[in-house]
Amino acid sequence: MYKRDIYEKAMATLKERRSAALTRAATFHETMREAEPRVREIEQKMAQSSAKVVAAILGKGNVDQQVEQIKNENLALQEELAALLKKHGAKVGNFEPVYTCPACQDTGFADGKPCACLEQLMREYSCLELSELSAMKPTSFDDLSLEYYSSRADGRTGIAPRVQMRQVIEYCRAYARNFDGRDDSLLLRGPTGVGKTHLSLAIAGEVLSQGYSVVYGPIQQLLHRMEREHFGRADGNTEDILLECDLLILDDVGTEFSSNFYTSALYNIINGRLMAEKPTIISTNLNQKELTDRYGEQIASRVTGLFEPLVCVGKDIRQQKLKQSLKGE
Repeated sequence: MYKRDIYEKAMATLKERRSAALTRAATFHETMREAEPRVREIEQKMAQSSAKVVAAILGKGNVDQQVEQIKNENLALQEELAALLKKHGAKVGNFEPVYTCPACQDTGFADGKPCACLEQLMREYSCLELSELSAMKPTSFDDLSLEYYSSRADGRTGIAPRVQMRQVIEYCRAYARNFDGRDDSLLLRGPTGVGKTHLSLAIAGEVLSQGYSVVYGPIQQLLHRMEREHFGRADGNTEDILLECDLLILDDVGTEFSSNFYTSALYNIINGRLMAEKPTIISTNLNQKELTDRYGEQIASRVTGLFEPLVCVGKDIRQQKLKQSLKGE
């Protein structure tokens, strides 16, 4: 059940779409009438066809022959109209409104039932509302500079942080560019401030631009909203939205308050999306052991075994920027 304001917002959008379609068709129709005065004459003659048929039936003479003649005259008029419009690169059908959703003609209802386009709009607006509550905004891959990552090889791995992060960034960039809703789930792990959230939000921005529904936010905030709804302290269907959106991004997993409800809710979300083959991106500071200790084997095994691991390395970028700004003062 979607909230009333979400329904009203979706219906307002459909109303705008329908009005725009009708206006475009009417404007084009009038433009063609002015450009080709014969168009108006043809339409007037075609509009008289029904009256001619009735007169033929009520009058004397061979009715079938007269009706056939009217039909042929109509066909000739239609061909003439098509030829006139073709001169302007248009078709007769262009006089009819072109709706965003032909099934319901942008009314939101088809055959007395809510149309799929209305359901889709309500999902999109619900996803947007959830994401906006977090105050997190989509970012760009181009804004994540490699200058903050050391070019010196790590003594333990033998790989320079800059090299590793370049690979992680390019992987995420390709993931977002090729997103189709059936992609792998991602596990972004690493210490605080090395770009996990930035990468997640850059993916969100690219995927959103392709028309997919995305929910992103801190895990604490999303679970808290679910808890309030579950116990009747707030209206909404956050759990359904988290399960149904095309891409779910859970930021800072492991920083939320620990409770049985939160753990159960997180399991339901992760497992439900895996079962539905919907991708989820999780960012966390926890390693595999810490994930298991905090959430148990059920959650940890799914996240570490079924999510594509991406390890982010380096030093806290926020701290580096702060030091640079202090030096510049």
